[in-house]
Parts: sequence; structure tokens; C-alpha cells
Amino acid sequence: MSTPSVAAEVAVTLDQIIHAKFSKEGFSELTAIQKKALPVISRKINCLLVAPTGSGKTEAAVMPVFSMLSHAKGEMGTIRAIYITPLRALNNDVLRRIVKYAESDGLRVEIRHGDTTAAAKKKIVDNPPDVLITTPESLAVVLTSDKMLAALRGLEYIIVDEVHELVPSERGSHLSISLERLQAASQKHVSRIGLSATVGNLKEAAQFVSGAGRKHAILVDSSARGYDIDVKYVKGSLNNVAHFVVQYVKESKVEGSVLLFTNTRDEAEYLGTILKNQSDIKVDIHHGSLSKEMREETENTLRAGEAGIVVCTSSLELGLDIGSVDLVIHYGSPRQVSKLMQRIGRSRHKQRTFAKGLIVTNNADDEIEALAIINRMKQGSIEEQRMHEGALDAMAHHLVGLAMQTRDPVRVEDAYELVTRAYPFRNVSLFDLESCLDILAAHNVIKYDRESRTYTRKIKAFKYYFENLSMIPHVLKFEVIDTISKRRIGTLDQQFVGDYGERGNVFVLKSSQWRVLSVDEGRMVVNVEPLHGAAINIPYWVGEMIPVDSRTAEQVGSIRSKAAKGAVKLSTDLVQDAAKSLGVIPDSKNVVVESFSARNMLVMHAAFGSKVNNTLASLLSTILSSQLGYIVESRSDAYRIMLTSSARMAKGRIEAALNDVYDLEPVIIASLTGTHQINWKVWMVAKRFGMIAREAVYDKKAARMIYDRYAKTPVSSESIRELVHDKYDIEQARKVLSGIKEGAVKIHWLEVTKFSDLARPIMEHSAKSAAAPQSIEKGVIELVKERLEKTKHRLVCIRCGKWERVMETREAPEEIVCPSCRSKLVTATFWSDYDISKIIQRRLAGGKLLEEENHRFERAWKVASLVNNFGKKALIVLAGHGVGADTAARILRNYIDDDLMYRGIYEAEKQYVITRGFWND
Repeated sequence: MSTPSVAAEVAVTLDQIIHAKFSKEGFSELTAIQKKALPVISRKINCLLVAPTGSGKTEAAVMPVFSMLSHAKGEMGTIRAIYITPLRALNNDVLRRIVKYAESDGLRVEIRHGDTTAAAKKKIVDNPPDVLITTPESLAVVLTSDKMLAALRGLEYIIVDEVHELVPSERGSHLSISLERLQAASQKHVSRIGLSATVGNLKEAAQFVSGAGRKHAILVDSSARGYDIDVKYVKGSLNNVAHFVVQYVKESKVEGSVLLFTNTRDEAEYLGTILKNQSDIKVDIHHGSLSKEMREETENTLRAGEAGIVVCTSSLELGLDIGSVDLVIHYGSPRQVSKLMQRIGRSRHKQRTFAKGLIVTNNADDEIEALAIINRMKQGSIEEQRMHEGALDAMAHHLVGLAMQTRDPVRVEDAYELVTRAYPFRNVSLFDLESCLDILAAHNVIKYDRESRTYTRKIKAFKYYFENLSMIPHVLKFEVIDTISKRRIGTLDQQFVGDYGERGNVFVLKSSQWRVLSVDEGRMVVNVEPLHGAAINIPYWVGEMIPVDSRTAEQVGSIRSKAAKGAVKLSTDLVQDAAKSLGVIPDSKNVVVESFSARNMLVMHAAFGSKVNNTLASLLSTILSSQLGYIVESRSDAYRIMLTSSARMAKGRIEAALNDVYDLEPVIIASLTGTHQINWKVWMVAKRFGMIAREAVYDKKAARMIYDRYAKTPVSSESIRELVHDKYDIEQARKVLSGIKEGAVKIHWLEVTKFSDLARPIMEHSAKSAAAPQSIEKGVIELVKERLEKTKHRLVCIRCGKWERVMETREAPEEIVCPSCRSKLVTATFWSDYDISKIIQRRLAGGKLLEEENHRFERAWKVASLVNNFGKKALIVLAGHGVGADTAARILRNYIDDDLMYRGIYEAEKQYVITRGFWND
């Protein structure tokens, strides 16, 4: 009977020791989250701590852990606590902040991530620290080292930071199995602590940290931090935005540093360049494609309070110890409540101080969306992060990892038991696991003995495992080297180098201009020199816009309705104009369709969010294409769906498609077959299963073959699962379709001869392509336009075959006619194509053509038809790099105005660069 009182006495003593630790480190009183966390952590209970930025979460976790580790001496040469963080940039700051706490308790801390030197890694192996700070990927390496596994036998604590970043990503699913492998390596009960500022689904996040079926506590600091956020609409281009930012910063008399967040690296580079040119304020840049040295320089100036304005992306969103920031400005809508809280929360990074922020935009949609997100933040409504459930490629990687950490055969049942203790894999079947082993064995990664139900590693296992540590898709990158200083500036994606990597071209990186001297494709290096005052290209990096969830879209609809009634004041008349032209304001209860029958186009205003609209767009495209016998192309954003076709899309057919009864998921899966999306995803998943070498160049035919050959195996099912998770919301789309059938969601159909201004954003950029943001595109499009105008064409009359001429696009008349026979059937080809006229003449004379020649003649006919129908516009479109007759026909068929035409060419060019490896099929 005496045991509980003894335990309570020990706990009281520990609480006193921990309180003393806080006092020693200068904390006069505990914050709310620290008071809640202390008794739970001291009793080694798994827990999730959720509290605003600046509330002392890190200390709430590390102070009790360090106090307990120092109080109870552990075995020498063992790692007793691991601190896991999703960002490398974060590690250095965490190290600075907590190393003194550890050292004052006689503990040693080391850091290990991708940038850690070989010598530093060896030191960790030879002399393991008490506390190791690492990333999910580096942890997966640690788990394969015999010496490190031996050092983990005394592990007692795991702290997982920025949990909300990991829960919805496949990195998080992969980490969840690593946590189970850590527990298996330790001879002690390992206590897990998760930290986050913003979590929408608390229970799921807590189970993600603690593992399936384990007890845990959820500790929330409900004393929400105050946020002082303005929203400002600036009419005009990004130049106007930059000018406004400079004036605002000067007039606000900001004393500390200013962070200016953007949603993309492109925007960060463009804004940084303009700000440098427009003001005497010190301007710096920080994003993930800059080198480690460049990033650290900027971080150091922030800490010193000397930064001025730092233009940044999510690379400065999390956890960095940059307390000198006085103001956070966000360009454009942050698109998510959690993003807004994280980013604005970087300002005045101290407890009980209001976070000061400004959202500035030159886009009417963004203004309303920002107001909707601020409303949700005030209501405490945060997006729920959907976990990657049962990611089979992540599981396959760990199955190999288990074989690498022992020389004995791994029992299938033991592996299954370990994997399913990880919360995201709790529902994985034994059949799924064995199917993964089958694929790994078929590609010589492991040897699988089905009779004994065991498997062992093969030599290929090492290459496979270490090449696939990251769940982030491997995109080919070129290093940019300044030949003057010999410094590494950053990286460029393959697509940008393909577009702009010619000698003499100028681009912007680190908000400075660089001229390309040479491109070394073998070494993946772009050699550059600094330059000033030339025309600029903004690099684009592989990345996707952050999705807007259905609840934010619903709020946007509500704000639109209030603005139309005058209850909410907006900076533009967009909503009032829409009310006049449409008669009803689109919101979550009213879908408005603008149908432009003469062009076979329609825009459906649907305030349901990015993933729901993507689901509905795919559904309509698939169903209508099968019914009409013509392809119906779709694109969508958070508030609109656009459909275009060669066939007429009648009101009755659209309404019938929306009111029909479907098993939605199979229709969506069917819509993916043969698309670039699924081919690319299959290629990435196949790499993670060891079927394709990491350095292999993407091949569309091979990807399609893998998808077909491995149908109903983990390769195809995992590819589909990832795409559906990332792009679609089938459950919410079902609710919308039910609402339409039941009449709760009304459809309003309008026949128009001109689209409303509310419809324009969907025409200006396609959600399907990785186009640069509209604000940047305007500058880039001008450069594209200039190049297209100067492109040379060889024109040949396909009717008589006698007339041919070489001319630049700008020299061509609006209507192109053969001066010999007056025919408008004039084809266009490369200026250096000397054979086409001979092929045309031989065909006109009745001669027989070779198969390749016949193919070229048919292409010439297609082009001549376009020139006949569209004149000079056809030449402009065909001047696009990699734009063939079919792509040109699509762009011309959807012609609304010149701006949209040039934007369509630009997007097609970028798509060609991405996919040109498989264009000869």
C-alpha cells in the first residue's frame, strides 16, 4: 500500500527540481503551457503540447526532461533524449536555445542533419551525446548504424517539434515508424512529447505522436495570443505593392526587423529585387533554394536586429529564434489559418505581446480570403490536417531498414507488429505488408523466404535505403556558382535551366541579377557572374499553391454576400459588380454557372475550396467527355471550375451530371489514368520501392507501363492514394453533391456573351500547371512576347507548293495569303526546315511519301488549317517553344484576349520543358 505515496513523493521532488531549473534559467514564473506540462512530463506520460508562438513551449518540454535526466544519471555512452524537428534551419536555433539549458545540467547536446559534416557525424557515433537534435531523414540513417543502435538502448525521451507540419505529410508517416523503431531499440519506456502552435485535429495529432493504442495527454494553452492584423488592398502591379511596403515600414517607424512572407519563392525573389531597387532599406532574401551559407547569413542579421526587410517563404515560418522581428507583412492571402498564425506569430516573439501583422495584396480574391482567414482565427477555427494513412512506400522503406539493422532474418509477423504500432499504419493489413515484400524481393532489395516467413537484406538494400530517406519527391536541381567569389548561391530546378539556361541570359536569385556563363549538365552546375540593370527572369521552382479548405471558402462566400448588402466594406467593387451582372452572389449555398455557348466554355462559381472543386471538376470532365465523345478539359481553383470543349455543354447535361448518383472514388481514379499527374506520381513511388534508380530521368512511357503492369499492387495503389490525398476531397464533394440533389445547394444558370470579372481569375492561371503567380507572370510574359515576335518561320503554301518565305512573327500580316494562288492554306515550320516544301510538292504531284514524310505532311495540313482560321495569331502561338499543332489549337480555341493567349503559350512552354523527355512517343 506504500508504493503510491512513494511515487507521489518522488514526483513532488521532481516537480521541485524542475521548478528550481526554471528559476535558475531566469523564468520568474511559469507560462500557462509550462504549468500544465510540468506535472505530466515529470510523470513520463506521452503528451501533445499546443500553445501559441512565443509561449515557451520548447522550455515546457526540455526543462523537465533535462532536469530529470540530470537527476537520474544514465548509462555512459547512451543517447537519452532525441529532439526531432522537420526543418534543418530550425535545428541551429534550437541548438542555440537549448544547449545552455542542457549544459547547465551537465548534459551534452549534438546536432545531426543533412548539412552536418562527416567529421561531426563520426564524433556523434564515437562519443554519443546525452541529447541528439535531428531531422526525420537523419533519424532514419541513425537507425541503421550498429553503434548508434547500441547508444539508443538508454533512450528515455523523444520530443517532436512542429507536429502540425508532420501530421499531414508523408514525412510524418515515415517518422511515425521511426519512433516505433526507437522504442524497439531502447531498453526503457520512451516518453514522447509533441509540440505545436497550431493543430486543427488534436486527438489525431496526439495519437500520431504517442502511437496506436497508447495513453496520452493533450495540453492546450487556450489563452490565445493577441493578433493585430490589418488587410490592405493595393491597386496595381507588384511594383505598386513594393512601393506601398516601403512607405508603410517608414511611416510605422518600425525599430526591429521586418519579415515579408510570400507563398512562393518566385514572388520572394521578384519582390526582393523591386524592394532593393526602390528603397534605401536593407533588403535580404531567405528561401529553401538558397545555399545554407546564404540562409545562415540572413538568420544572423535577424538575430542581431540589423536585417531591415527580409523577404521569405515558409523557410522562416517555423521556430527560428528571431525575437527582434517587430512586424510581419504577408503578400497575398496566407490561404490557411495555421499559416497566418505561424507567420504573423513570428513578430514580437515574446509572451503576452500582441503579434503585429499586415496582409497586403493587389488581388480582390485575396483580400476577401484574408478577411475570411482572420475571422476563422478569431473563432479558434484551424484547418484539420489529413494524415497520410498507410503510406505503403514509407512502410516498404522501413521494412528494408529493419533488415539493415540486424544480420538475422526478420520475421514478417515481428515487422508487422512494429509497423502497426505507428498510428498512421494501425489499419495496414498483413497482405499489404507482404505485397510490399514481394515487390522489394522482385527488385533484389531483399531476399524473402515465404515458407519461413522471414526476409533478409541484399547488397542493393543499402543503395535503396539511403537514396530514399526523404519522402519529398526528388527533383533534379542545378547548383548556381558565382564564378567571381566562387560561392554557391543556391539551386535552380531543371525546368528553369531548360527554359533560360542559355549563355548570356540573365535571371534573379538572392534578389540579385546573374548572367549565365555556362551550364555543366554533367556536374549539374550553372556558372554565373553578377550583373546590374539588365532585363530579368524570375526562376520557378517545383511547388504547388497551398490548398484553401472548404470552411475558408464558405466564409469567403459569406463575406461576399455581406459585402453585396453593404455590411462589409471591401476595397474594390468586384462583389457589387458581380451582384449586378450575375443577379446572385456565389456562396456555399448558391452555385452560379456562366455559360458562353458560342465558345463552348463555362465557368461555375462554387465556393467549396481547392480540393472539393478539383474533385467536382474531375468528375464533370470525366462524365461529360464520356457522354459527348469529345474531351472536356477542366481547371479549378478554390472558388471556380472552368470547363472547355469542342462540343456544346448544355445546361440539362451539366445539371444531370451533378444530380446523378455515383460511386465517386472510382470515377476520380478513372479520370487519373494516363494523365501526367499519375505518371509522375507512379515514377516517384516506383523510385521509393527501389524499382527505378534515383538518378533516372523521368520517362512517360516507362511510368505508364509500370502503372499498367503493377495495377492492383502497392505501386499503383500507393500512387493513387497519394494523389487522392493531396488533390481531392471525396468525402466533402459527396456532401456538396447531396446538397445539390436535395435542393440545399441551388444552381443558377446564366447564358453570357462576356464573362464577369468574378470569373476572370480562373482564366488567368490554370490550377493544373505550375505557372508563376500572376503578379510575376506579367513581367515574364512581356519577355516571352518579345521572343515570340522575333521568332523566324518558314511559310509554305500547301495548296500550290510554289510559294515559300522566311519571316519573323512580327513581320507577318494579320491575314496570311499565298501571293501565287491566293490560297489561305499556308503552313508554317522552323525557318531551317528546308525539306517541307519538297515534301509538299511531291505529295501534290501524286508521289509516294515515306512514313516520316507523311507524318510531317499531315502536321503541315494541321498548321495550315490553324493559319487559315486564325492568321497571325496562329504564328504567334506556334512560335512557342515545344508548342505543336494540337496544343496551339487548344490555346487558339480558348482565345479570349491577347493576355490570356500569351499566358497560355507560357504555360505550354513550361509544361513542355517539364515533360520533353517523353515527347517523341
